[in-house]
Amino acid sequence: MNPQDGPAPIYAAPNTPAPSLAAPPAQASTETETLASISVSSRIPDFWSDQPRLWFVQFEAVVESQRLGDVTKQNLVVTKLSKSAIQQVSDLLLSPPQERRYQTLKDRLLQVFEESETRQFQKLLGEMELGTQKPSQLLRRMRDLARNKLPDSTLQIMWTRHLPSAVQAVLAVTEVKDLESLATVADKVMEATRPEYTEIAEMKTSTPGSIHELSEMINRLQVEVAELRRSRTPQRQECSTARGRTSRSGQRDVSMSRKKPNWLCFYHHRYRAKAVKCVEPCNWKGAKPTSTQGN
Repeated sequence: MNPQDGPAPIYAAPNTPAPSLAAPPAQASTETETLASISVSSRIPDFWSDQPRLWFVQFEAVVESQRLGDVTKQNLVVTKLSKSAIQQVSDLLLSPPQERRYQTLKDRLLQVFEESETRQFQKLLGEMELGTQKPSQLLRRMRDLARNKLPDSTLQIMWTRHLPSAVQAVLAVTEVKDLESLATVADKVMEATRPEYTEIAEMKTSTPGSIHELSEMINRLQVEVAELRRSRTPQRQECSTARGRTSRSGQRDVSMSRKKPNWLCFYHHRYRAKAVKCVEPCNWKGAKPTSTQGN
């Protein structure tokens, strides 16, 4: 080789693999799934033991786009369970099945916490109340209990019975037939007729001036009550004076009766001749007793 041609090029040895900075495919997939499960977990609420089926609907909606594996989905569910719920599936966690871990865990939780169809129908028939709900909210709750096993015509009759009479009257004459649309109409009627909405509207429109007027009204009432009490006081005084006059009049009558020729003192009037005491001016005939002892 001619020295003027420069340094000889360096050739890599044959069959020598080039170094790679990428992780193995299996490891990269595991790390990606772990990161996805961490981000997803923050969007999943704690397990609803009173409505487990609805909770799983929400859970699966959140994790569907992440394409998580069976074990990862199972572990996500476990992190959202309470102590009492974990106790119900402890055997599945300590000795997990080889396949379908998530589905097996889901089936067990639904079996334990979901009410039976009989119990749900009992609630539907005898325990539904409107309360503070909107009519549409009550309808959705009744639909959930019915589980698509009742036609809308039957469900409508059951639902309407729980509504106020004013709402029933409007629904009876409306041309709307669809049950969901009827629920919307019922909501609007409730907003227009329920007293709570009126009271809230009045509270929102109240101003400092109206509060001041209310305070003045209270003050006027207090003044009127005070005047009423003062007006009743002379009457009580007059009654007291009248009673005093009556008492003094009675005393005068007694004094005047003593001057009568046949007036007898208490002792002779009661004990007659056996009296041993006398009070002047007693007109008892005979010798007056001189003893001062009582009878």
